[in-house]
Amino acid sequence: MGGPIGPPTYLANRLMGTFERRSVDRYLAVSQATATGNGLLPGGEIDYQVIPNFLPDDFDARPAGGHPLARQLPEDGYLLFVGDLSRDKGVPVLLEAYAGLEEPPPLVLIGRRTETTPDRLPPNVRLFDGWPHPAVLEAWERSRIALVPSVWPEPFGIVSIEAMAAGKPVIASKIGGLPDIVVDGETGLLVEPGSTLDLRRAMQCLLEHPDLGAELGRAGQRRVERFRARQVVPQIEQVYRELVEIVPENQAQGGHAGYGEAA
Repeated sequence: MGGPIGPPTYLANRLMGTFERRSVDRYLAVSQATATGNGLLPGGEIDYQVIPNFLPDDFDARPAGGHPLARQLPEDGYLLFVGDLSRDKGVPVLLEAYAGLEEPPPLVLIGRRTETTPDRLPPNVRLFDGWPHPAVLEAWERSRIALVPSVWPEPFGIVSIEAMAAGKPVIASKIGGLPDIVVDGETGLLVEPGSTLDLRRAMQCLLEHPDLGAELGRAGQRRVERFRARQVVPQIEQVYRELVEIVPENQAQGGHAGYGEAA
């Protein structure tokens, strides 16, 4: 964008954004970090509500016999990362942290290759590209520790609740919406984003203390119930009911009722 039109366009977008936010009765954000990133603050002028993403109620159902691709997995008890195999997902940090562990179990990476996917992998790392979701869910079941080392502010982090539903302790970056899901020391461990040392220490801790990992995994399974459709969908429905009730009042004032999604 050229210099003469850049600043006016930026200012126009800022003004329109402010107008649009004020014309919406309520915004829904999937995490507090998402709300804050969109300028929605507790006690501010703009009404918003945090309602998380969710898992289907039948999420735990599995087809009999398992998925054929899962036969490529190493023996049960490996470390598992699921997501885009990219820099912003923390893959280079994860590989460096893993390479410094002492006699670790295999590390499995499942996801989509990107421009920033590392070309070289440390020993004992297995990469599987483009697996379907049923195969990924089976991989969660057979894993030992879930790894979510993102270095960018994830709006939510659905893989975290998938891992928790499988009863796995989650090591996640303390960034974006991930702290809304993973409770440090209760359902997993939170680490500084981009810190190889911090991530390595967390992995080593859970590898050396399997009882702690199992305890965190059980707590995660209990916590993940709040992210089920049967818990979250009624919250969304309640928002619609409340907005419908204020329609007559807004129409009388020449306004309208509506909601916006903060992404």
